[in-house]
Parts: sequence; structure tokens; C-alpha cells
Amino acid sequence: MTTKALPPEVCQRVAHWTRQHDLPALCLTCKSFQKDAESKLYEVIMSGDINVTFRACESIVSQERLGPYVRSFYVYQNARRAQAELPRRFWQMIQKALSKMRCLDTLCIDDPAHANAWVLSDTPNIPFQLREANFRLSWNQHIVRFLESQNKLVQSQIMGGLDEDSPQLKAGSLPDLCTFDGKLAVAMQLLSVPCHLRHLRIPLDRDTNKKLLDFIPHLAILSRTLRSLNIVHVPEEMSVEAIKLISSVCPDLHYLGIIPLPMTFPHRSMVHDALLAMHHLRDLELDVTRWSPLPTGLLQRMLTTELHIYCPSIEHVIFRTGTNRTLWYFDGNEWNAHSENGQQLTEKLWKGR
Repeated sequence: MTTKALPPEVCQRVAHWTRQHDLPALCLTCKSFQKDAESKLYEVIMSGDINVTFRACESIVSQERLGPYVRSFYVYQNARRAQAELPRRFWQMIQKALSKMRCLDTLCIDDPAHANAWVLSDTPNIPFQLREANFRLSWNQHIVRFLESQNKLVQSQIMGGLDEDSPQLKAGSLPDLCTFDGKLAVAMQLLSVPCHLRHLRIPLDRDTNKKLLDFIPHLAILSRTLRSLNIVHVPEEMSVEAIKLISSVCPDLHYLGIIPLPMTFPHRSMVHDALLAMHHLRDLELDVTRWSPLPTGLLQRMLTTELHIYCPSIEHVIFRTGTNRTLWYFDGNEWNAHSENGQQLTEKLWKGR
């Protein structure tokens, strides 16, 4: 049997099980394999090497058949290399390639310069409707107009700053947006639409942490839909007032974090009072980094039991000490611990509720 006679399903299976770095060779083997190998090769474009990304975009622009294969496109520089400001020629090629990706679902653009949101400005020639968009770009007119064109967007992360002259999102924009991760000023923009967020994460900084207590009451507009609220770097002196406001405005949350837990009474009892109003809370993430000594094993178990008394619906309590996280879960008889480094544990919880 010649390769030309191979059934299509056989070619599909061969391409499916071929290792990623072997796909270019498979493309050149024969025409029977070319389509399926190219489809897998271009389905996800993710390389921290900007030269590889540039060449992939060149191929997509020059060969019309390749663009529809792309489902996920990541533009970033490898963190292990020095991150340089990329030339305009690079971004122009990205813009041209995007106009060919009519089946794109996920787009990630990490621009250290925060200066190239214009690649998304040609909305009449953008053929795709994303489900996930993650940008390290400034929130400006280009981002706003692009997002207004994305009616199927479900999840978004935007980590750039807010330009002073950026326009407001139009009413009715982002009707399916469920999860947002970004700065407080951008979250305020989303609340003005309004939207129907279920999962919200806001990293605070020195410029925005003073605005937290003014922002929380605005979450009332999301009280029917919001189920996860993750606020990073809550100032310790604001933790009690913050959780009191949150329990009043959003009592139906399933996940809440990351609240600095006061070490002493009466401040800790004020946290308990706030938890009494949260009858649906399942996951509570607490920061105890500033405790001295740091609570470990037995003390963490005691604190978990204490919190469960005031909020019996809790299933998981997460204690954060620096980059370490300890998850306490109830197995029906007693509380057990699981330790993990990094953000993965938190990501699973606040996005999963």
C-alpha cells in the first residue's frame, strides 16, 4: 500500500501521536500527512523565542491555509532571557497574522513595554471571537474597542495600567465574561458596563490599596453572580474593614481571599463576626505571613477549627506564609493538611467556584 492510499483516519492518528518537534518533518513526508501535521503544528503557537514566533506568523500570512488552524496564540519572551523592547516590524507581523486566524479561541500578548495595544486596533479585519484573552498591555482605546468586538469572551486577564484618556466600555459589551483578573481601575470600568462576573481577582499596589474600601461597595452590582473574590496584597490595617464590607455586600461568595488574619483579639473576633453572615463560603484563604512565630501544624489546625465554628459551610482553609500555602480540608472526621508552593493552589480554587 502506498502512502497516498492511507485512509484519512490513519493520517490523523499518526499526526496526533507525533511529537511536536517532529511535526515539521512529518509535514514534508507526503501530502497525505501534510494537512493533519500542519493542523497540529499550528494549533497552538507558544514559543518564548520571538524569532520562532515571527517566522510562524510569516508562514501564516503567506499561506492562507494555515491561519484557520490556529486556536491558541501566545506572544511573549522567555523569562530566562533578557526581555528587550520588540521592534515595530515584529508587532506589524503579529497584527497581519491575527487577521488570518479566524478560529482563534485564546490570545495571550505579554508586552513588557505596555506600548503595542495598537496591534488589536484593526477590529474590522479581526475575524475571530475569543473565549480567553490575557494581555500585559495598557488599558487604552485600542483595548476597549477590541473588547467591545468580543461577544464570546469568557475569561480575561489584563495587567497593564489605565490610560487617562481611555474611553468607557459601551453598555452591553462582554455579555459572557465570567472571569476577570486585573487592576482595580480596570475592574471599575467593567462594573460600569455592567457585566455578570462570577470570578474576580484584583492585585493591589501602593497606588490602589487606599481605594479598596471605596471599591468594595461597588461590588453590590455583582452580588447575584459573584462567587469568587481574590484580592492580593490587602493591607493588614484594612483587613478587618475589608472583610466586614465584603460580607455585607457579597454574602453569597463561595471563595474569599487573600485576607490577612489578625493575630490578636478583638480584631480576630471581628473577622469571626463577618464570617457569620457568609452562609455559602466554602474556601477561605488567609495570609499569616506577619505572625510571629508563624503558625504551623497544630496551631493552623486550631485556627481552622475556630473559623469553622463561625462559618460551618467552609470546606477548605488556606494559610499563606510568603510563597508557601497550606490547604486544610475536612475528610468527615478531622482536618487534614496539604502543602504547596506557588500560585497553583489558589488558581484552582478561585477560578473553580
